[in-house]
Amino acid sequence: MISRTDSSEATRRLSDLRRAQPGDATLRNLLGILNAKLELCANLPVFEWEASSEGWTERAHAFRDLADAERRSCSDVLEQLRAHLDQRASTLGSSA
Repeated sequence: MISRTDSSEATRRLSDLRRAQPGDATLRNLLGILNAKLELCANLPVFEWEASSEGWTERAHAFRDLADAERRSCSDVLEQLRAHLDQRASTLGSSA
């Protein structure tokens, strides 16, 4: 489950990870996807509220369903990021 954090804090942390491993394209790609998904996860509830406020109940439900799916997808990306970082750490640790 994705917890709600300050988006500027999350962005700063993602930037720190990018700077730490500048040559790792896979890490950059995972972080880029995660950043985009976090942004979308933050916006979809607003879109749901706006649609509901305008009387578009079916669209509001669709935005809610999309938000649920995006949270699950974001969790999948986080799992891949954790696995990648763990594998890099073990690779770097064994070469030291």
